Amino acid sequence: MAASVLASAQDLYRYVWSFRDTRIDGWGLVTEGRFILPLLVAYVYAAKIGGPRWMKDRKPYGLRYAILAYNIATAVANAYFFYRYARLTYFGGGYSFLCQGISRGTDEQSLAILTLSYWYLYVRIADFLDTFFFVARKKFSQVSALHVIHHTLVVFSGWLWLNFSNDGQILLGLLINQAVHVIMYMYYFLAALGPVTHPYLWWKKYLTTLQIIQFIVVLGHITIPIFYDCGYPKTLAFLAIAQLLLGLVLFINFYVQTYTRRKTVEKNLDSTDAKPKQR
Repeated sequence: MAASVLASAQDLYRYVWSFRDTRIDGWGLVTEGRFILPLLVAYVYAAKIGGPRWMKDRKPYGLRYAILAYNIATAVANAYFFYRYARLTYFGGGYSFLCQGISRGTDEQSLAILTLSYWYLYVRIADFLDTFFFVARKKFSQVSALHVIHHTLVVFSGWLWLNFSNDGQILLGLLINQAVHVIMYMYYFLAALGPVTHPYLWWKKYLTTLQIIQFIVVLGHITIPIFYDCGYPKTLAFLAIAQLLLGLVLFINFYVQTYTRRKTVEKNLDSTDAKPKQR
């Protein structure tokens, strides 16, 4: 029975893998499942178990300048990739904003997009530093389930789309995500400068709102190929929808927990304080 299940799983794996983009064959270990899956397992372990255990009897590290450099570098990297992708697709590459099929061609434009997707995967992996900075400073409350799931999904989706759909309809969502990341990491950079900038960062909560809006807009856009045939596989559209719905639910839950319920608690406390004390 077990052998039969294993054989079926292997057949399914080979069937799914047969649809991958063969243009990236030989591009390096980072494109392969045998690298990315152990990397994600190691990341989750280090974030939730190994890292906190290592820091248990150690003092928090002072990483202010490293964090400043990382935040500005990440913002610049996302701005660069946004510009390059935009020029190759929607703003100079002839892409349709309504619906765009996948190419997998060997022309200059298609190969340039593929190469960008390959290098951008490294930017996604570098985002793991967010987590390790929190762990090294013993800010374990920041390493929430949302934080770890989000970073895991970001890297996994980057690898998945590189292998199966690195161009086409999915790219508008990627451009929006890169623009959001530029804003986010500029905020993180300003916040890391210290108390002098904090009075000007009143717009912090709107970052989560921006991310939620991002998910909704991209969800609406990625559903178009399901109803309108433009050469983008419906299977990939459904896969993207599932991933986006998960992200949307997680971020809405975070917003409710962080802002809505906090306001309710503060309101209740104010109401209690306002009541006349009984003698």
